[in-house]
Amino acid sequence: MTSEVVLMNRQAVAMAADSAVTISGDRYLKTYQSVDKLFPLVDGQPVAVMIYNNAEIMSTPWETVISLYREQARGRALDTVAAYAEDFMEFLSGNPDLFPAEHQDTEFFKVVAVVYSVIAEEFDYQVQQYQQSKSAGSVRDHISAMFEFVVGALHADYQRVPDDGPRADLPCFPGGMAEQIRRRYGGEIDQLMESLLGSLKNEYTGLAISDDTKAKLREIAVFAATKDAFFEHYTGVVFAGFGAREKFPSMRSYLTSSVILGILKRKRDREADIGADSGPVFQPFAQDRMIKTFLTGMDQHLRMFIFGETLKLSSGLVTDIVGRTPNLTDAQRDTIYKDYSQNNLRHALHEFFRSVDNYQYAVHTRPILRAINSLPRKELGETAASLIKLNSFQQKVMNSVETVGGPIDVAVITRNGGLEWSREKPEL
Repeated sequence: MTSEVVLMNRQAVAMAADSAVTISGDRYLKTYQSVDKLFPLVDGQPVAVMIYNNAEIMSTPWETVISLYREQARGRALDTVAAYAEDFMEFLSGNPDLFPAEHQDTEFFKVVAVVYSVIAEEFDYQVQQYQQSKSAGSVRDHISAMFEFVVGALHADYQRVPDDGPRADLPCFPGGMAEQIRRRYGGEIDQLMESLLGSLKNEYTGLAISDDTKAKLREIAVFAATKDAFFEHYTGVVFAGFGAREKFPSMRSYLTSSVILGILKRKRDREADIGADSGPVFQPFAQDRMIKTFLTGMDQHLRMFIFGETLKLSSGLVTDIVGRTPNLTDAQRDTIYKDYSQNNLRHALHEFFRSVDNYQYAVHTRPILRAINSLPRKELGETAASLIKLNSFQQKVMNSVETVGGPIDVAVITRNGGLEWSREKPEL
């Protein structure tokens, strides 16, 4: 994992990234602190790029890919940071020398294999949970239903977002992409599916797979490429700086996966543009818990816990008061309770936490943003580095695997001064 941040005001951009990488396997966990994640994008131009999450794209190091793009760009200036980002993405898509067709085929199969392995792991987990709660002899009677449930849940996740709205297809692909994938890879998808099912049947006696479940598995393989979801290994790519026609800095970030049939699977993740009247940009990436706590004054996990406990306390008080009120019929108690639970209580909690959020912003967030808005470029870079150190220090004292750490790379970018690089030690 990693921790990165982008700070922008009207004068400059500061980008900071740690240098830790964690490699894990079966009973194996190792952290190295010597990985570069922040690079100049084009020679002589005030634009930089950061990566997080996955250090490779299709088995090729991102550092290599970025250096190849820099060589072909030959110092070319583009009007905006958004144009640089799109040009870089198109370089990855339309580059058969970098990612030949047969390599794209192999990587697509890897994506499907990863998604199928997620299904197998979730199925194993569900079986273990069932065995702990029921008699072991009854597992065989429900094994097929449990597998259908796991497949159905992932199939639904690929089609619906958490708020239950429809999950769209990625706009980077043309219409009909799903059908192209079925025609090109249908046979191989069936082979991967049968390999998964054969392995599970050997492990779980009595597992039967319906045709409907097989159809869903085939669709999941296609969804893994086309849907706006990145359940497989992905890389975040962050661009920031100044385009040739930009008076103030801007930032664009993407989520990227693999090149599929000549097109890079990607989506625009976040964007920010500084204007003459706009405030600063404070944008963390990857592991950002301590950075957000610093900005807001409260850990977001603690906030969610307080919300849940407040909801339980309020609901309990309503239940207790209504239950103690004399001369009420059961129907009247039910009506009062529903009214408070669904209307009054919900409104009261919303107003309470809105007041908390307003206080947090006024006392913690706004003063920090005001300071960032006026920081000179040197201090902006120092602030960005300090935020990464804060994340690293938290892991040092909490007896956890230090997935954030090592030297911190900082890039400070101004329109006139260009790109200035520095590397800071991680110690506070």
